[in-house]
Amino acid sequence: MSEILKTIVVDDDKFQLEIISSFVKNTQFLSLEGAYDKPLEGLDAIIGSNPDLILLDIEMPELSGFDLIKSLNQVPQTIIITGKKDYAVEAFELNVLDYLLKPVDDYSRFLKAVGKAKEGFKPANNKVGESIYVRDKSLLVNIKTKDILYFEAYGDYVKIGTDKKVYVIHSTLSKIEERLNEDFMRIHRSFIVRIDKIDNIDQGNLQVTDKIIPISKSMRPKLMNKISTF
Repeated sequence: MSEILKTIVVDDDKFQLEIISSFVKNTQFLSLEGAYDKPLEGLDAIIGSNPDLILLDIEMPELSGFDLIKSLNQVPQTIIITGKKDYAVEAFELNVLDYLLKPVDDYSRFLKAVGKAKEGFKPANNKVGESIYVRDKSLLVNIKTKDILYFEAYGDYVKIGTDKKVYVIHSTLSKIEERLNEDFMRIHRSFIVRIDKIDNIDQGNLQVTDKIIPISKSMRPKLMNKISTF
């Protein structure tokens, strides 16, 4: 089966965003994970979902496309979208695959660009390591995974609870669960906990520091099998 490239589009021009998103949807080897007209929201989504490909406008308010790339710890394959041709040198230095000149309205040219991403795609191990970066206002903050207490679903966002602070990122609990190692376990549709941070467990809940977290009936046996008891 052919690999499907998870794709995110970021462009503050809503008309172009709609066209490029439709191109992505019509391309069999691409999957549209999100389309954002605000660069900071796009950045949060890229950090949260770790896509295989980003289609990225350069000239945007708040955060340029190049600055967005430089903000990422791990940069996916990138195709830039621009109204100018004079970004070639900087694009080359940032290992950009290709660029699309605005207005982007030629599907064949789009297909040629994303074809390079398909050729260069190598499935990666997306599991988180010893730390992750999350956005806190204008900063990217390094959080050690050993310091994470829990993840909590929060609408279109996820709360990351630590001893020091609760961070909020644009993602889903399912996407985060895919990237976590055996130190973490989903114990409820709305919660993932770090197992070694659990202080106590009763029939329907567990406690992590001062946070009481529910345990679903279906997940309780799995949790009890995973922990050591005397």
